[in-house]
Amino acid sequence: PALRRCVAPLMAPACRMWWAAPAAATLALAAAPDGRTAAPEGCHSVPRSGDCRAFSDGRTDGPYSRQPCVSVAGAPWADGGGAACVPLCVAAGSCGDRSEAAPPWSEAPLVACGVRFKVPGGQGCGAIPTRAGCCLFVDGHEEGSPFAGQECVPARVNTYLKAPDGSETFCQPKCWALGACGGEDQSAHIGFCVAPPAAPYPPAAVAEQPGAVVAAGGRLRFYVIGSSNAAWQTWPDQVHSMLRRLGYEVTLPSTEIPAETPGPVGRRVPKCDDAAYYETLETPRLGRPGWSSWGFAYDSKDDCDANGFRSIAGWNVSCTNGWGCEERWTGAVPLFPPSTIAAGVKDSEVVVLSHYTNDFRSARFCPDQCFGTDHAPKELDMPEITGANMKRLVNAIHAVSPETTVIVLGKYPSAKHVVLQVDEELLKKDVIFNAGVEEAIRGLPRTHFVNVSFPLKENLFQTLNRGHANCRGDKVIASSVINAMFEHGVIARGLAAQGADEDCLSRTDCAALSIPCCLRSALCWVHPAGHCAPYGPGLQ
Repeated sequence: PALRRCVAPLMAPACRMWWAAPAAATLALAAAPDGRTAAPEGCHSVPRSGDCRAFSDGRTDGPYSRQPCVSVAGAPWADGGGAACVPLCVAAGSCGDRSEAAPPWSEAPLVACGVRFKVPGGQGCGAIPTRAGCCLFVDGHEEGSPFAGQECVPARVNTYLKAPDGSETFCQPKCWALGACGGEDQSAHIGFCVAPPAAPYPPAAVAEQPGAVVAAGGRLRFYVIGSSNAAWQTWPDQVHSMLRRLGYEVTLPSTEIPAETPGPVGRRVPKCDDAAYYETLETPRLGRPGWSSWGFAYDSKDDCDANGFRSIAGWNVSCTNGWGCEERWTGAVPLFPPSTIAAGVKDSEVVVLSHYTNDFRSARFCPDQCFGTDHAPKELDMPEITGANMKRLVNAIHAVSPETTVIVLGKYPSAKHVVLQVDEELLKKDVIFNAGVEEAIRGLPRTHFVNVSFPLKENLFQTLNRGHANCRGDKVIASSVINAMFEHGVIARGLAAQGADEDCLSRTDCAALSIPCCLRSALCWVHPAGHCAPYGPGLQ
């Protein structure tokens, strides 16, 4: 029973069987339509200033011959001075070096600028062999078919779309995927081609202040270091999207931090109402499911004793990182030295830390494994350990980047799993734990604690990754981070708060809300059209 209690919080997502990738489809792409100019040395020779749509590949033999040239958004050759144009079959992943169409970029959507091509040979969207290539096509079935001419839509990463014959594919006609021309609604598994332009918030949603570090419209970089709350949730991506809507140039380069991901791990997160605006963006973060603060606080294990423990704030703490302090949950990287993290986030305006919330859960579920059998801390003793570890990481960051603002994100309320609502019995302990952590880090320069409140008796938690906030909870977390950036003078333009009292958090009458109250609500959002609209828990 003790082992089950320890493992249960992690078991569902960690032990899932990953689906097998659909078999690669075969696709013979047609030659270029008449009227295009042949580029004798191939599409890659078209000048970057040229319009790919005016050219075809002029090589006379091989798979590229007479292929239409396409310019694609998101391909590796589109940046850094590489070729601006490629043959259509290369972009679709059906010819050439298939490694070009392999992960990671094959999971990213590609769009031929200004044109989609008909899948040749009367074939349907299911013939497209990659998610990336799907957005280049419309269905090629003959007239009379309900699929003919339908836009091809890709499956979300790590999911698939079922075809009419029951097979699992990366690409299907839009009406079929939506269940509008047969089959079932597969909306939860439909991916996106490209993020639409950021829709600026209406004036009523915006507050301005002078003297901030980053002026309105300026360039800003943030980085998130968390546990599964960063790996299996969308709030870092929502922060990215909100900053873009506020007009900032969000610059998020990848780093050398091991195990960094460009988004949620495997993109196994709910599909939120606003997912189109951020799911195709890269928001690098470090999210380690099951890890606690001590996994990010030490450069080595040299101070661990023969039993695998070190002393932290007078308590024995396991040197094994991962859920339950068990090696099987550690993963390929045994620890994340603060010096490595500090080098990776160097010169970021903001670093958000949410990596410590499992400290509380380790004391609750796995005290013997994590702290030994002699004298284990209780949940409310944990701020002593958390605070010591937090100081080590924050000091390492500031030693390299003294001007970086560190936001310590409070532990959000625990979930009552059966009803996907806040566990009101545990809420008091959550509040006391957060207060202890806030006190423990008090006095650290440019470091601010941010509490996160959830409305009671509302659906705020996932069914996909149990115990983790869903889209609504993530919206609250993301807006809390933005508000902290504004409150502490990092950004000059933030979210309007005037008139948004605590009651707004649980309001569901979205159409009747003021825009500031809508921003505060967990169950409403400011739609790109400028009005307040209902905000759901997400498709899962």
